[in-house]
Amino acid sequence: MQGNTNSYKVATTLAAQRIVYVSDVNTVAYLNTIASLPIGVTIDTVEDTTQAIPVQENGIARIYANDTFSAGDLVSGDASGRAIPYTAAPGTATCFVGVALEACAATGTVVQVNINPNMQ
Repeated sequence: MQGNTNSYKVATTLAAQRIVYVSDVNTVAYLNTIASLPIGVTIDTVEDTTQAIPVQENGIARIYANDTFSAGDLVSGDASGRAIPYTAAPGTATCFVGVALEACAATGTVVQVNINPNMQ
């Protein structure tokens, strides 16, 4: 169930089904810190930096995972845009992209996540 989608510029190659944040004016990139607020999930792979990439910003998205987690867990992203379990860091603003709708039992699995970017 796809939600709202917008197109953004890219500064480097980005793969499909990866979590991204706004890195510059109308430009997205993979997350670079735990405080980077995700904007959504890439729908296509873009290898040419003159092309735009569609990003799903809400709704249920499919995301490539890089760790195991359970359905109902909050999900964040790693430096390659892959889903990982969200871990709060006391005293530090940390961000997540949404809630896992299914468990991820193995790295490399594509899972459904209800996108709702937020910060704690």
